[in-house]
Amino acid sequence: MPGVLVLGGYGAFGRRLCRLLAGSPEIPVFVAGRRLDAARAACRELGLAEHAAVALDRQLAGEASAVLRRLRPAVVVDAAGPFQGRDYGFAAQVAALGIHVVDLADDRTYVTGIGGLDAPARAAGVLVTSGASTVPALSVAVVDYLREGLESVESIDVGISPGHRGPRGEATVRAVLANCGKSIPAVAPAHRTVRQGWGDLTRHRYPRPVGARWLSNVDVPDIALLPARCPGVATITLRAGLELSVLHLGLSLASQLVALGWVRSLEPATGLCRAIAAALNFAGSDAGAMHVTLVGRRGAARLARHWTLVAEAGDGPFVPASAASAIAKRLCAAAGYAPLDVRGARPCVGLLSLEDLVRELRGRAIRTVMSETRLAGG
Repeated sequence: MPGVLVLGGYGAFGRRLCRLLAGSPEIPVFVAGRRLDAARAACRELGLAEHAAVALDRQLAGEASAVLRRLRPAVVVDAAGPFQGRDYGFAAQVAALGIHVVDLADDRTYVTGIGGLDAPARAAGVLVTSGASTVPALSVAVVDYLREGLESVESIDVGISPGHRGPRGEATVRAVLANCGKSIPAVAPAHRTVRQGWGDLTRHRYPRPVGARWLSNVDVPDIALLPARCPGVATITLRAGLELSVLHLGLSLASQLVALGWVRSLEPATGLCRAIAAALNFAGSDAGAMHVTLVGRRGAARLARHWTLVAEAGDGPFVPASAASAIAKRLCAAAGYAPLDVRGARPCVGLLSLEDLVRELRGRAIRTVMSETRLAGG
């Protein structure tokens, strides 16, 4: 059976993705990246053969094509961020070889622009999908589930707070800092005012052992994608947070330097921020959480539906890997998985159900709870 090549397979999320893919042993898995030694180490950890380690640099188009032509994987999953400011050259190159492309991007511009590859992807008979991660793949799948049976949706609130001891790859930290203090564009009618990245502090209480966490605005693809899926929605809030209050509040304060125009970006502080976070590992935990709250109407009733995910024992990083795992297995017709026949280029929404995603997380220290409450005014 043709395999799956994971670019960035030894990184924070790529490594978890490879472990999830290994759960379908009939699918060959290739761990790829610029550092062959790191790929080999990951293969040893995952119990994969040494030949599954692959040196591949997406910036070297000729060499990358030669590697892909030699291995002929069915799917390439790009888990090597950051995606901010990146073009679609690598994705187009892979698709032209007749190979499906899946990525873990959560950058709004990159994910929503992937449709520009639709015509060549269809011509090549492949799927090219961007955003197979916590946002927008999981978050939108949860919204789709919660809005079932409702006649209208008034508001959507999404929040994510990982455990502090989780992996902090350079690409992940750089992506967070890149949006701090920057304007998040209004998307009428969902957003009536422009918001600021890492602004609007709010406190959300998650189930134990996570507890109360600070959350702030983030610029993610859902901002642009949800209004079309929920016509008439008046309010969409998407926030993320750091477990340690001192770090979250400090970053929120630092973001004001960008908002005021005193510095262009916090990206140059990536190394410093990672060092500070590492020094504070003793104060954090390995428990994280995510929530989605949707308010809508069913007949005369005004309802609030809540979905919460809690991850413990360091299993949180499997969550952003779950969508790519499910799609790759379906594209490879893995045992027990329905084939995925969609072709063309599109954001990773509507391809997977919430059940598909939760299935990938079974056996992990991850649980979800749902509830519904009736609100005044309905």
